[in-house]
Amino acid sequence: MGVMRFLVPRRERMAADAVERAIFSGMDEIPWHSRTSWTDQGLIVERAESDSGNFSIPCPVAGHGQLILSTASLMERERPYHLQVELARGTLNRLRNQIAGWESLGMTIPAAVRQRMAEAHVHLSWAATRQDDADAAADRAALATALALEAIDLFSAAYVEQALAARHNQLGKLSTLLGFNLDGACPTGAVAETLTAAFNTAMVPLAWREIEAREGKRDWTLSDQQLDWCRTQGFKVCGGPLVMIDRWSLPDWMYLWGEDDAESFTSCVAEHIQAVVARYKGKVQLWHCASRLNTRNDFSFSEEQRLRLAVLVIETIRRADPRAPVVVTVDQPWGSFMSREDCDLSPLHFADALVRADLGLAGIGLEINLGYSPHGTEPHDVLEFGRQMDRWSTLGLPLLVSVTVPSGSGKDPQARSNSAPLKFAEADELSVATQRAWGEKFLPVLLAKQSVQGVIWNQLLDSQPHALPHGGLFDAQDRPKPIVELFQALRQQHLT
Repeated sequence: MGVMRFLVPRRERMAADAVERAIFSGMDEIPWHSRTSWTDQGLIVERAESDSGNFSIPCPVAGHGQLILSTASLMERERPYHLQVELARGTLNRLRNQIAGWESLGMTIPAAVRQRMAEAHVHLSWAATRQDDADAAADRAALATALALEAIDLFSAAYVEQALAARHNQLGKLSTLLGFNLDGACPTGAVAETLTAAFNTAMVPLAWREIEAREGKRDWTLSDQQLDWCRTQGFKVCGGPLVMIDRWSLPDWMYLWGEDDAESFTSCVAEHIQAVVARYKGKVQLWHCASRLNTRNDFSFSEEQRLRLAVLVIETIRRADPRAPVVVTVDQPWGSFMSREDCDLSPLHFADALVRADLGLAGIGLEINLGYSPHGTEPHDVLEFGRQMDRWSTLGLPLLVSVTVPSGSGKDPQARSNSAPLKFAEADELSVATQRAWGEKFLPVLLAKQSVQGVIWNQLLDSQPHALPHGGLFDAQDRPKPIVELFQALRQQHLT
C-alpha cells in the first residue's frame, strides 16, 4: 500500500471538509481510490498504488476564494512534504507548462503575466529553501500561490481575447449553441422575451417521468407545448436527456423492474425512446440521448451494464432518426468521485469506449454542476478549466458543455437534490453577483475553444421545482439574475 505524508502549517486556514474532498491522481490524471486523514503532524494519504502522482485539495487563496489546487508530481518518500509549498510549486508548474505550449503556437504573453510569475517564483524559492520554519514557509507559499493565480487570470484573459479574435477572423460570428434547459417550464411574458434575446438554443427535457407517469399511458401535453414554444421563439431544439437513472427522471413504475430485472428495464427504455423519437423526429435538431450513466445512480448497475445501456440508447435513436445528431453526456468530467468509489472507468474512458464503438455519436456532453457537493464538480481555476476542455477534445468530437453554478448558499425549498453549494467565492456569501463573476471569467473560455460547439445553462427557474439549489437563471420571483445579461452580451458580441 502506498502512503504519502504532508505537513500542514496554518491548518486553521484549510476548509473543514478538505480531507473528504482531497484527491490523489496518477500521471494519467485519473484519480485513484484513496483515503486522506488528519494526523497530529498534518495529512496522510493512503492508497493501493505506490507510484508517483499529484495530490489535490481545496484550499482558500486570498483574492481568489476556495479552489482545488494540485501539487506537481510527487514520489513516495518517508519524509513528509510541506503541503503549501508543493501546492504553490504545482500551480506555477501548470502555468509555466501552459505558457510554453501556447507560446509555441504563436500566442503573445502579456508582460504582466511574466511579472506576476517572477514575483511568485521569488516567494516560492524563499519558502522552498526555508521549510525548517514551517509557518513562515506556508505564508510565503500562500503569497506565491496567490500571485500565480493572478498570472493565470491575466494569461487566460489574454488567451480568450486572442483565440476569439482568431476565430472571428476565420469564421466571422460563431455558430456555437448558447442555450438553457427548460426543465418543466413553458415561459411567457418577460421571461420569454429575456430568453429570446440571450440564447439561440433550448434544451427540452422530454422527461420520461412527465410523459409516462402511468405505464402505457403517454401524455405529451407539456412536451408538445415546449416544442411549439421553441418553434415560435426561433430556438434550435436539443431534446433530452432521454435517459437518466434517478427518481426525478424515471417514472415510479420503472422501479418495479429495477436492477433485478435488467432485461425488462432495458426493454422499457428502448420502447420509450422509440416512442419519443417517432413523435418528435424532424422537430428536434439534436438528440441528447443520456446523461450521468458514467456515475453511480439509483440502481446499482455495473459499469458494463451502464455502458451497454448507453449503447442501446444511441442505437435506438439512430435507427429511428438516422439524420439528427446524437450526443451522450458524462457527469463530473474531472472524475473526482473515483477517489471515493471503486470503479474502473474514468469519465474520459467511459466516453472513449462509446466513441471507439463507432455508434455514430456526433458529440460528447460534459455536465459541470460547479460548486456543489456531493455529486458536483469542484471549483478549479480558469486555466485548469480550459485545460480540461482541451483534454476532452482529444476524443475528436465536438463538446456540448452544460453548466450550473449556485447564486446563493441558504436553504432552497424548491431544490430536489441533496447537493449543497460550496463556499468557493472570495465573497462572504454566494450571490447573484458571484454567479455572474464566475460567468465573466469562465464562459468566454468555452466560447474560445474550437472544440466546444454548445454551452447550455442547465437550470432555468428558481421559482419552480429544480435539481440544484439556487442554480437557475431566474430567481424565486422570476426576475433575471445578472448572469442572463452576460449571456445576452456574449451572444450579441460573438454569435450569429
